[in-house]
Amino acid sequence: MINKTKLAIPISVIIVSVCLVWFGSEKSFAALVPGALIRIPQNENAIIVEKKSQMLYVYSAKKGLGSPTFQAPCSTGANPGPKTRSGDKRTPEGVYFLKDEFEDRYLTPVYGEKAFTSDYPNFFDLRLGKQGSAIWIHGTDKILKPMDSNGCVALENKNIIALSDYIHLDATPLIIVDQINYAPTDTLIRTQKKINEFLKQWAKALAGQSYHTYLSFYDSTYLPDISWWEAWLGMRDKVGAQHPEGFDVVLENTGIYTQGGIVVVLCDMSLSLDDSNKIYLGKRQFFIRQGTAAPLIVGDFFQTKDNAFNSGETPLLAASRMLFPDESTDKLVVETVQQWMAAWSSKNMDKYARFYTNDFICDGMGKTAWVKRKKQLAQKYDYILVTGKNFKAFPTKDGYTVSFVQYYKSSGYSTHGKKQLKLVRQDGEWKIFRENWKGK
Repeated sequence: MINKTKLAIPISVIIVSVCLVWFGSEKSFAALVPGALIRIPQNENAIIVEKKSQMLYVYSAKKGLGSPTFQAPCSTGANPGPKTRSGDKRTPEGVYFLKDEFEDRYLTPVYGEKAFTSDYPNFFDLRLGKQGSAIWIHGTDKILKPMDSNGCVALENKNIIALSDYIHLDATPLIIVDQINYAPTDTLIRTQKKINEFLKQWAKALAGQSYHTYLSFYDSTYLPDISWWEAWLGMRDKVGAQHPEGFDVVLENTGIYTQGGIVVVLCDMSLSLDDSNKIYLGKRQFFIRQGTAAPLIVGDFFQTKDNAFNSGETPLLAASRMLFPDESTDKLVVETVQQWMAAWSSKNMDKYARFYTNDFICDGMGKTAWVKRKKQLAQKYDYILVTGKNFKAFPTKDGYTVSFVQYYKSSGYSTHGKKQLKLVRQDGEWKIFRENWKGK
């Protein structure tokens, strides 16, 4: 069976080969490429799994899309058709991204020597009500047979090892189709230009146009999260007063893929004030519906965020404060710290607790344990007085850091030293995310 699978050739490839013989030109062969690959970023690859032929192909931006860089027989779900629910033994069809990698020492024999997890069900799958999980590309210690998996894509061990050289987590697309459709390169170039221009105008609307203009890029069936818009508009106005050019939202390293009538875009997103002030936010993913009319976004989100933006606040706002520090915000953050000290000094521990984020951690304790310990101290001492001086606030990628000299005095203990608090914006307020203390 494996030998037959290796010889399985998509009918589209046969047609292209006939064209090559008929016209006697390599140029004619290169004119048709996989239609799913509208654009692969430089130094990136794309994986296509064709269920009908039980073959996996890798295409490379460097080599071009005329022929695959790597190919191998694979095994997909035992039942035909796209996956819709858990346990249906079908392999999904769509554009996915690989999230994690596991070596054989962490795997049971059914997964062979290496495995990569995918993001099925993705945003669009969930909108369609599709269910199930744990769709991987993996090796196998068994003899590879066509359509023999529970829904994953299985390869011989030697081929999953070879495939790993082409995979970049959270960047390399995994495109699963029933049969590869080929298209002329000029058709894909026109689509690429159309999508690039659409995203360029979206970025302009986000950077400097109205709320209504921004929303006009979205399909009526999908309303993006715009809870941050008022704060973003305020920041834009402040920047515009001193820098008429304002911010630029920059989209780079754009990959554009399509399957089933939906265009999936993955790109690097940054916020820029000028050529020397640019902050990387993370990888942005778009799901775009296109037809005879203009494209419209039916889903978008940060697939990954830069490590500095994992506190919960939208990266756009956090980065804008870094690029354009606001003295009034500096003052507000310091006042928040002073109010925190006042609540501590008054032993109002319920108010004290509200100054912390729910995911606060210090000295190995979460918020609940931290506040419990402080309440015990408040009950133990007759009085507590916490003061500070030399407050300095400076913006970070995901919030603010306030450093100062803290003086602590109670009926049973007193000390002073350097205090540093990391604050982030949550629920419209500045809250303490981390603490650092160095006593003298």
